[in-house]
Amino acid sequence: MAGIAGIVLKNPRHGEERLGKAFASMMQKLFVSDSQMTHKFTATDICFGNVMPVSCRKNDHFQYNDKLEIHAVIDGLVFVDRSERSTLTAKYNITGRQTDYYLIPYLYDLYKEDFVSHVTGWFNIFVYNEKKSQSLLVNDHFGLLPLFYHESDSCFIFASKIEAVLSSGMLSSVKPDPVTIAERLFFNYPLSDHTYIENIFTLSNAHRVKIGGEKTSKERYWSMADWYDYPPVGKDESFHLLNDGLAQSVSKMTAQCEGKLNMSLTGGWDSRVVLSYCLPEHKDRLNLYSFGAEQSDDILVPKHIGRAENLAYTSYILDQEYLKCHFIPNAIDTILLSSGARNYKRTHYLYTAKKICKASNYLLTGIFGDEVFKVGKPSGGEVLSRNAVSLLQTDFDLDKTVAKFLTSPALQCLNTNRDLVVNGFRERIESIEDRMKAFESISQKYYCFRFEYNLRKYFGAEINSYNDFVFCFSPFIDQTFLNKFAHSRFFGIHYDFNSSSIHLKKQSARLYHDIVQANYSPLTGYPSDRGYTMKDAANPMGNLKLLYRKYIKRRKKVDAFNTGSTGWLFASFIENRQLRSNIFNSFQSTPAGNGDPNILSLFFWLAYIEQKNEQ
Repeated sequence: MAGIAGIVLKNPRHGEERLGKAFASMMQKLFVSDSQMTHKFTATDICFGNVMPVSCRKNDHFQYNDKLEIHAVIDGLVFVDRSERSTLTAKYNITGRQTDYYLIPYLYDLYKEDFVSHVTGWFNIFVYNEKKSQSLLVNDHFGLLPLFYHESDSCFIFASKIEAVLSSGMLSSVKPDPVTIAERLFFNYPLSDHTYIENIFTLSNAHRVKIGGEKTSKERYWSMADWYDYPPVGKDESFHLLNDGLAQSVSKMTAQCEGKLNMSLTGGWDSRVVLSYCLPEHKDRLNLYSFGAEQSDDILVPKHIGRAENLAYTSYILDQEYLKCHFIPNAIDTILLSSGARNYKRTHYLYTAKKICKASNYLLTGIFGDEVFKVGKPSGGEVLSRNAVSLLQTDFDLDKTVAKFLTSPALQCLNTNRDLVVNGFRERIESIEDRMKAFESISQKYYCFRFEYNLRKYFGAEINSYNDFVFCFSPFIDQTFLNKFAHSRFFGIHYDFNSSSIHLKKQSARLYHDIVQANYSPLTGYPSDRGYTMKDAANPMGNLKLLYRKYIKRRKKVDAFNTGSTGWLFASFIENRQLRSNIFNSFQSTPAGNGDPNILSLFFWLAYIEQKNEQ
């Protein structure tokens, strides 16, 4: 594993003798390899440290400025723009080319707790002012990387992995939280900041936590609503905003990464957009890859582009050998490294992350592109469940949501007090409903939901497992781009949530084409997993082909990632290991191979945690 961890004692007299041992146990849980870079700080009332991803050969995520007596330990990616760098250089007489991470103690000294508003990226940062014995914990605007914490009268504990918090031994008890489990099974992920273990929470996005003495204060420093009052500019200016914002975001990664840069290239359009900003300038630096069944679009399309453009490309074939030799161990890691958040059907993502980290410690992807460019009501699926879409469509109608919950497998499969789960579920959805009342339209609520809930709860949990091997970055989730996107006419709050017209779908497809055409036009002519090219979205004849493919002769769905037998394989693994979890009803009630992947995966994780706790 990788990330950050720490313990702050509120009153050293109440736990000083346990601190060192507890922290050592926490740090051990952040390792997946003995070769990982690490650093730590320990004192009588505080301990904190970090472990770098497997691919890293230096630890620039632990910073100490001896003149300012300020420590900073960072999980994830941080970017400091030129103007901020110039300000710091002039004020503090900084010499030489320093990393963005090196500047964090200076930023904290200059801006105090508001320093988080002067950086971008995906991060959790813990700052300790040794001179004043003050601690500050912050995350980025979207809280993409999960940070787990536990607070009691005597201490505040935090870590990038829930197992690290559990291993501290400083929780009075370790009990599964049935309401959070029900949330996961109903929505595909918990919407609240509770976790699967009682009294451990995830830090909500855009938060600052001040820890000093016996007091802890939490405050939100930003909301998606801050972007809702921008009047949209015209079509041409909107396009230039998007294009310029994405270019700036991609350049952050190409500038921070030295040498080779991993990049995911699929059969879809999101990764094609990102690639268009890298060609031809960074052509020789790119290490392109994809994974899938041998004849899937995610293998055939990028292989074709790689050959045509003479790009370095590797395909990772998910065949029978993969299923036989690699699936189960990587499925276990997928679940454990994501703190129980991902299911075994996402195993191929981690499997390839382990491969590509040998080439570079950075990964550039097109994650969340569809969610940004497409407007109108989405279809329910893996990323945004049907129950989540229904919650939005009913404008967060609490009674309708609870009525649906009462008949769902999320409630039926749990061996616990039914009323307790239903009441807890109602309270948590009600708290989200209360927050959404501040917004005028369902579209505004939808975008708040996507960026402040769905983004971190689904994609963030997955990226957190990659982070053990390679730093992952998508320009579609970068604050620099999204701030400009919010000024454009393409921002989804300007469209009716319940609309899914052909016109809006054509607008999205045309936007993809125009961006790629403006940056590297040859990419618009290559085939894609949609059954038509980007060029087809930009001319009348092509539009006919587009409509024909979408509505008349739809392509047959194929098992692109060869996941058809993975349910049976994973269920058989659980049965053979004779794993049991007390909070679930008998595993035998779920036929092998036919069970919900979320149920099977969470069943495994909780059985693993319960077994570890008993030891």
